[in-house]
Amino acid sequence: MRTRSEEKRREIVRVAARAFEELGYERTSMLTIAERFKGSKQTLYNYFPSKEELLRAVLDFDVSEIADKALEEFRAEKDLRKALVRLGIVFLNGQLAPAAISNIRIVATQPAESTLGGAFYQNVLKPAWERAAAAFESLMDEGKLRKADPWRAAMHWKGLVLSDLFERRLLGAMAEPDPQEIESTARQAADAFLRIYAPDAPD
Repeated sequence: MRTRSEEKRREIVRVAARAFEELGYERTSMLTIAERFKGSKQTLYNYFPSKEELLRAVLDFDVSEIADKALEEFRAEKDLRKALVRLGIVFLNGQLAPAAISNIRIVATQPAESTLGGAFYQNVLKPAWERAAAAFESLMDEGKLRKADPWRAAMHWKGLVLSDLFERRLLGAMAEPDPQEIESTARQAADAFLRIYAPDAPD
Protein backbone atom coordinates (compact mmCIF):
# COMPACT_ATOMS: atom_id res chain seq x y z
CA MET A 1 0.00 0.00 0.00
CA ARG A 2 1.44 3.38 -1.04
CA THR A 3 2.03 6.13 1.51
CA ARG A 4 0.68 9.65 1.02
CA SER A 5 4.21 10.75 0.18
CA GLU A 6 4.47 8.12 -2.57
CA GLU A 7 1.08 9.10 -3.95
CA LYS A 8 2.09 12.76 -3.98
CA ARG A 9 5.30 11.89 -5.81
CA ARG A 10 3.42 9.89 -8.45
CA GLU A 11 0.95 12.75 -8.92
CA ILE A 12 3.80 15.20 -9.46
CA VAL A 13 5.30 12.85 -12.05
CA ARG A 14 1.95 12.55 -13.88
CA VAL A 15 1.48 16.32 -13.91
CA ALA A 16 5.05 16.88 -15.12
CA ALA A 17 4.63 14.28 -17.88
CA ARG A 18 1.54 16.08 -19.19
CA ALA A 19 3.30 19.45 -19.01
CA PHE A 20 6.38 18.16 -20.87
CA GLU A 21 4.13 16.66 -23.54
CA GLU A 22 2.00 19.79 -23.98
CA LEU A 23 4.62 22.54 -23.59
CA GLY A 24 7.90 20.79 -24.31
CA TYR A 25 10.66 20.14 -21.80
CA GLU A 26 12.54 23.41 -22.33
CA ARG A 27 9.41 25.58 -22.01
CA THR A 28 8.19 23.83 -18.86
CA SER A 29 9.45 25.41 -15.66
CA MET A 30 9.33 23.95 -12.18
CA LEU A 31 6.96 26.80 -11.27
CA THR A 32 4.57 25.71 -14.05
CA ILE A 33 4.57 22.16 -12.71
CA ALA A 34 4.03 23.35 -9.12
CA GLU A 35 1.06 25.47 -10.23
CA ARG A 36 -0.44 22.59 -12.19
CA PHE A 37 -0.41 20.17 -9.26
CA LYS A 38 -1.61 23.00 -6.99
CA GLY A 39 1.35 22.84 -4.65
CA SER A 40 4.21 25.11 -3.73
CA LYS A 41 7.49 25.28 -5.59
CA GLN A 42 9.25 24.32 -2.35
CA THR A 43 7.14 21.17 -2.06
CA LEU A 44 8.12 20.25 -5.61
CA TYR A 45 11.82 20.75 -4.84
CA ASN A 46 11.46 18.60 -1.72
CA TYR A 47 10.59 15.69 -4.00
CA PHE A 48 12.78 16.56 -6.99
CA PRO A 49 15.88 18.76 -6.60
CA SER A 50 15.96 19.68 -10.30
CA LYS A 51 13.89 19.56 -13.48
CA GLU A 52 16.23 16.93 -14.90
CA GLU A 53 15.63 14.67 -11.90
CA LEU A 54 11.91 15.10 -12.45
CA LEU A 55 12.33 14.20 -16.13
CA ARG A 56 14.22 11.06 -15.10
CA ALA A 57 11.27 10.09 -12.91
CA VAL A 58 8.83 10.75 -15.77
CA LEU A 59 10.84 8.51 -18.10
CA ASP A 60 11.07 5.76 -15.51
CA PHE A 61 7.34 5.92 -14.76
CA ASP A 62 6.33 5.83 -18.43
CA VAL A 63 8.51 2.86 -19.43
CA SER A 64 7.77 0.91 -16.24
CA GLU A 65 4.02 1.38 -16.68
CA ILE A 66 4.12 0.15 -20.30
CA ALA A 67 6.35 -2.81 -19.40
CA ASP A 68 4.21 -3.82 -16.40
CA LYS A 69 0.99 -3.75 -18.40
CA ALA A 70 2.47 -5.57 -21.40
CA LEU A 71 4.00 -8.38 -19.34
CA GLU A 72 0.84 -8.71 -17.26
CA GLU A 73 -1.21 -9.21 -20.44
CA PHE A 74 1.41 -11.64 -21.75
CA ARG A 75 1.37 -13.85 -18.66
CA ALA A 76 -2.44 -13.83 -18.44
CA GLU A 77 -2.83 -15.65 -21.78
CA LYS A 78 -2.08 -19.40 -21.84
CA ASP A 79 -1.89 -19.79 -25.64
CA LEU A 80 1.58 -18.64 -26.69
CA ARG A 81 0.63 -17.11 -30.04
CA LYS A 82 -2.29 -15.22 -28.47
CA ALA A 83 0.00 -14.12 -25.65
CA LEU A 84 2.53 -12.73 -28.12
CA VAL A 85 -0.22 -10.90 -30.01
CA ARG A 86 -1.56 -9.36 -26.80
CA LEU A 87 1.95 -8.41 -25.74
CA GLY A 88 2.49 -6.72 -29.10
CA ILE A 89 -0.77 -4.78 -29.00
CA VAL A 90 -0.22 -3.47 -25.47
CA PHE A 91 3.41 -2.62 -26.19
CA LEU A 92 2.62 -0.77 -29.42
CA ASN A 93 -0.26 1.17 -27.88
CA GLY A 94 2.07 2.30 -25.11
CA GLN A 95 5.10 2.93 -27.29
CA LEU A 96 3.14 4.97 -29.84
CA ALA A 97 1.19 6.99 -27.27
CA PRO A 98 1.77 10.77 -27.34
CA ALA A 99 3.52 10.81 -23.96
CA ALA A 100 5.98 8.05 -24.91
CA ILE A 101 6.82 9.74 -28.22
CA SER A 102 7.24 13.08 -26.44
CA ASN A 103 9.63 11.52 -23.92
CA ILE A 104 11.80 9.93 -26.61
CA ARG A 105 12.00 13.26 -28.45
CA ILE A 106 13.05 15.02 -25.24
CA VAL A 107 15.85 12.54 -24.54
CA ALA A 108 17.03 12.52 -28.17
CA THR A 109 17.38 16.31 -28.29
CA GLN A 110 19.58 16.65 -25.20
CA PRO A 111 23.11 17.95 -25.82
CA ALA A 112 25.82 15.42 -26.68
CA GLU A 113 27.52 15.92 -23.31
CA SER A 114 24.34 15.11 -21.39
CA THR A 115 24.31 11.86 -19.43
CA LEU A 116 20.53 11.67 -19.52
CA GLY A 117 20.26 9.38 -22.55
CA GLY A 118 22.84 6.89 -21.33
CA ALA A 119 21.29 6.79 -17.87
CA PHE A 120 17.82 6.36 -19.38
CA TYR A 121 19.00 3.33 -21.34
CA GLN A 122 20.98 1.72 -18.53
CA ASN A 123 18.56 2.37 -15.67
CA VAL A 124 15.16 2.24 -17.37
CA LEU A 125 15.04 0.77 -20.87
CA LYS A 126 17.56 -2.04 -20.43
CA PRO A 127 16.01 -3.38 -17.18
CA ALA A 128 12.55 -3.37 -18.84
CA TRP A 129 13.87 -5.44 -21.75
CA GLU A 130 15.73 -7.72 -19.35
CA ARG A 131 12.37 -8.54 -17.81
CA ALA A 132 11.02 -9.39 -21.26
CA ALA A 133 14.09 -11.55 -21.89
CA ALA A 134 13.49 -13.33 -18.57
CA ALA A 135 9.91 -14.09 -19.64
CA PHE A 136 11.16 -15.59 -22.91
CA GLU A 137 13.81 -17.56 -21.03
CA SER A 138 11.11 -19.10 -18.82
CA LEU A 139 9.27 -20.22 -21.96
CA MET A 140 12.49 -21.72 -23.29
CA ASP A 141 12.95 -23.63 -20.02
CA GLU A 142 9.38 -24.93 -20.34
CA GLY A 143 10.04 -26.11 -23.89
CA LYS A 144 7.56 -23.66 -25.43
CA LEU A 145 10.33 -21.79 -27.26
CA ARG A 146 13.57 -23.27 -28.56
CA LYS A 147 16.69 -22.66 -26.52
CA ALA A 148 18.47 -19.49 -27.58
CA ASP A 149 19.91 -16.27 -26.16
CA PRO A 150 16.89 -14.75 -24.33
CA TRP A 151 18.16 -11.18 -24.74
CA ARG A 152 18.62 -11.65 -28.48
CA ALA A 153 15.14 -13.17 -28.70
CA ALA A 154 13.69 -10.12 -26.94
CA MET A 155 15.49 -7.80 -29.34
CA HIS A 156 14.26 -9.80 -32.34
CA TRP A 157 10.69 -9.59 -31.03
CA LYS A 158 11.04 -5.84 -30.50
CA GLY A 159 12.24 -5.30 -34.05
CA LEU A 160 9.44 -7.41 -35.50
CA VAL A 161 6.65 -5.73 -33.55
CA LEU A 162 7.87 -2.15 -33.95
CA SER A 163 8.15 -2.62 -37.72
CA ASP A 164 8.07 0.87 -39.27
CA LEU A 165 5.34 2.13 -36.91
CA PHE A 166 7.69 3.71 -34.36
CA GLU A 167 9.69 5.66 -36.95
CA ARG A 168 6.54 6.89 -38.69
CA ARG A 169 5.06 8.03 -35.39
CA LEU A 170 8.27 9.61 -34.11
CA LEU A 171 8.88 11.53 -37.33
CA GLY A 172 5.30 12.72 -37.72
CA ALA A 173 4.52 10.57 -40.75
CA MET A 174 1.64 9.02 -38.80
CA ALA A 175 -0.69 11.24 -36.79
CA GLU A 176 -2.59 8.62 -34.80
CA PRO A 177 -1.93 4.88 -34.66
CA ASP A 178 -4.55 2.82 -36.48
CA PRO A 179 -5.85 0.09 -34.11
CA GLN A 180 -6.32 -2.31 -37.02
CA GLU A 181 -2.74 -1.75 -38.21
CA ILE A 182 -1.45 -2.26 -34.67
CA GLU A 183 -3.33 -5.54 -34.33
CA SER A 184 -2.22 -6.72 -37.78
CA THR A 185 1.40 -5.84 -37.02
CA ALA A 186 1.26 -7.64 -33.66
CA ARG A 187 -0.16 -10.77 -35.32
CA GLN A 188 2.45 -10.77 -38.07
CA ALA A 189 5.22 -10.21 -35.52
CA ALA A 190 3.96 -13.13 -33.40
CA ASP A 191 3.90 -15.44 -36.42
CA ALA A 192 7.37 -14.39 -37.57
CA PHE A 193 8.77 -14.73 -34.04
CA LEU A 194 7.39 -18.25 -33.71
CA ARG A 195 8.86 -19.23 -37.08
CA ILE A 196 12.23 -18.37 -35.56
CA TYR A 197 11.79 -19.50 -31.97
CA ALA A 198 9.16 -22.25 -31.95
CA PRO A 199 10.60 -25.49 -30.46
CA ASP A 200 10.79 -27.13 -33.89
CA ALA A 201 12.29 -24.06 -35.64
CA PRO A 202 15.73 -24.58 -37.23
CA ASP A 203 18.66 -23.33 -35.21
